[in-house]
Amino acid sequence: AELPLTANSRALNVLVFGQDMIRQVHAWAQSYRIQVTCRVGIHHGECIGGIASTHMRRYHLFGDLMSVVEVLESTGALSRVQISRACKAKVEQEFEEDGPLENEMEVVGFREREDALVTSKGEEHSYDEVGGRTFLVDFIDEL
Repeated sequence: AELPLTANSRALNVLVFGQDMIRQVHAWAQSYRIQVTCRVGIHHGECIGGIASTHMRRYHLFGDLMSVVEVLESTGALSRVQISRACKAKVEQEFEEDGPLENEMEVVGFREREDALVTSKGEEHSYDEVGGRTFLVDFIDEL
């Protein structure tokens, strides 16, 4: 199978997409004058996908990647993009090899989290569950 990351689909683009999701949720909430926020968690790795069930067929992704993404999203800071160490390494590799593309210039850095990984329901997770310390992505419009 072809690798999912190509010149048009890079890890950096996924970070920008995550930030765009946050912006859109914020704009939607403002238009209805309600308080809604979201969290985005991004990881880099392998998973397996397939159609599950014979009754109501749905496409599902399986693997450790999905468990990591779930923890990253649920323990992320409100209205922020949180990434795993593996995702940060992939983004840094792309920067080193190709530099940032025009639409990726808004990613300006990464801030390592030092606080505990806790969900909004108070469930605490270990950094070992997500492959080590995680990072919050800093975007140019947040500075």
